[in-house]
Amino acid sequence: MSFFGISLLGNALESDQTAANVTSQDISNANTPGASRQMVQLVESTPIAQPGFPMHFGPGMLGEGVSVQSIQRVHQDSYDTLYRNSNSIGGFFTAEQNILNVTQANFSEPGGLGINAALSSFLSSLQQLAAQPTSIAQRSGVLSAAQTLSGTLNAASQAILTQESQVQGQAANAVAQVNTILDHIASLNGQIRASTAVGDNPNQLLDQRDQLIDQLSGFLNVQTSVQANGSTLVTVGGRALVNDTVAYHLAAPVVAKPMAAGTPLQLVIGFANDPSPNNPSQVPISGGELGGLLDAYNAKLVPYLQNLDDVANGLANAANRVAQSSYDANGVAGAALFIPSAPGNPITAASIRVGITSPAAVTSGLTNTAAGTLITALNSANNVVSSSQTIEGNSSYASVVPAGVYNGIMTVSVDGQKETFNYTLNAATTLDQFISQFNAAQLGVSMSFDATSQRVVFQRDPTSESLVLGSTSAYVPTPDFTITDAITGGGPPPSFLSAIGAGAINGVDQNAGNALGKADNAGTNAMLATLQAPVPIPYFTPTTIGTVVAGAGTFSVTPGSLTGIQPGATLTIDAGTPNQENVVVQSVNYAAGSFTAAFTKPHAATATVQATATTSLGAYYSNVVTQIAFDAQTAINGAKGQATVTQQIDSARQSIDGINVDEETQNLIKFQNAYQAVAKTLGVMEQMIQTVLDTVK
Repeated sequence: MSFFGISLLGNALESDQTAANVTSQDISNANTPGASRQMVQLVESTPIAQPGFPMHFGPGMLGEGVSVQSIQRVHQDSYDTLYRNSNSIGGFFTAEQNILNVTQANFSEPGGLGINAALSSFLSSLQQLAAQPTSIAQRSGVLSAAQTLSGTLNAASQAILTQESQVQGQAANAVAQVNTILDHIASLNGQIRASTAVGDNPNQLLDQRDQLIDQLSGFLNVQTSVQANGSTLVTVGGRALVNDTVAYHLAAPVVAKPMAAGTPLQLVIGFANDPSPNNPSQVPISGGELGGLLDAYNAKLVPYLQNLDDVANGLANAANRVAQSSYDANGVAGAALFIPSAPGNPITAASIRVGITSPAAVTSGLTNTAAGTLITALNSANNVVSSSQTIEGNSSYASVVPAGVYNGIMTVSVDGQKETFNYTLNAATTLDQFISQFNAAQLGVSMSFDATSQRVVFQRDPTSESLVLGSTSAYVPTPDFTITDAITGGGPPPSFLSAIGAGAINGVDQNAGNALGKADNAGTNAMLATLQAPVPIPYFTPTTIGTVVAGAGTFSVTPGSLTGIQPGATLTIDAGTPNQENVVVQSVNYAAGSFTAAFTKPHAATATVQATATTSLGAYYSNVVTQIAFDAQTAINGAKGQATVTQQIDSARQSIDGINVDEETQNLIKFQNAYQAVAKTLGVMEQMIQTVLDTVK
């Protein structure tokens, strides 16, 4: 026994002690987030030749015992990538879920406090007024219901605006946390690089860095790449967030200023020190909490608010068109029922207000020649006329129309415009046929026959206005109308109006002074019908196409005004012409002032463009609520499903590099036993050496 043996056993003691310490380190960090299991790599020490014996014929090399080759970190990087991708997706859905749950609650749908209930109450108040058109109490009910409806729209709009502000604040807090994490990662990169350069294994530092990157993945979609010097390059969408020891901070989110009129506002996150801080170059964030917040703001809340604005604008346009075509309780031409809070501005959900304050100003009546004295019965004394009989040669008429073919032109002036109705009377023409042809023209005035009074009646009818009538910006709803009629080339009869006992209205303006009954409810019924029928949503003032369309194909055109034209909207082109067609807007270039659509017919640059009535207010709003519910449920399902996937990936990752206390305890006992055995052997050797020394003495 020699001092050589003491050295060998000393190496063993040191190795076993190191292994026990590493195992204790694992056990102490069993619950530490991000801690990876570490293992001591024990190897046989380099042997030496036995003294006095050449290696080629001696008994062999003498072992030097055991030594610690390295302390390795057990870690599977591939699982990190899977975990971070899943964690990023989960963070996205969780952020959206939290926001959209609040949005649903704010809309109070279904329930009795939302827009749907307010709209139903408004329609109900109109029905009650139609039943009692002279009642001031019922007019007051309409006014109150209109105020409630506009107030509910205001509240819904404000709720979304408040959420947008909250989302911006949440995103700002998230950005601050991200920047702190980026600084820590950059600092760890420096420490890891320095440690690696001198041959160390900076296992704890690597754990800390990976844990920080895991946290970062919950905020945004990150990608990593370990560099040759040990540092990690962290990127988002190909743009660096951390490069070696340099961290690139994100800037606080801003609502970018529109690049062109009509461009929707967008919440944008750029890098710090961007040369355009109010409209920075966007960092390509598509995942994590920040991605969810950005998507919730830009792709959910902004469109929801636009939908609400479309409801408010469509409501105001439809209601005002009828209100301004009617008369109020005092026989005064109706004013707009809904107005913006600031004159001259567009009506939105936030700005819509009731434009009248007096119940008497609520409109209910339409101009109707039956209420005046300018038309007479068309039958002769003691005769009853059937509207299904032919007109010419009918002796039951007070004025018999001679046989022949008569061509005539009626010019109807209404809503600031004139339209012509060309007609022909011949031996086969009946009164019913004529009435049907006149009404089919949708001139804003309807014609009917009252069999009891034997009179033909003309009434202002805002529910029967052709697209041509409202296809220009000159369209202004008015309650009066004028019909001018003449047979081409002259008599007899001088006009169709004279033949049916209505010659006195020829060229005479029909208004509240000569053609309005005090108990008339036609205006109220017209508003009910209009609000329940398809209306243009979103509504915009008609304009021209601005660009020649040669024929069938997809064209980008530049209209006289782009305001109100949105992607996905249906437009009517060339109303009232043989080339009339509906097109769907494919895209809008707000900067260039143009939109793109697929056309099937040729159009001149002067062709009219107007919104198409495709859905009712109630149906449109129901679709909005349904979309919100769908988006919220998608976020809920996404968050729940992704949480499960993320947990499964993490469990698989922990099965490889996680710390198992039971396993580590067994390892500790093993190393302790080995240590004790070496120590005992060393004690025996000490006694043997002491005996030798005592013998020498």
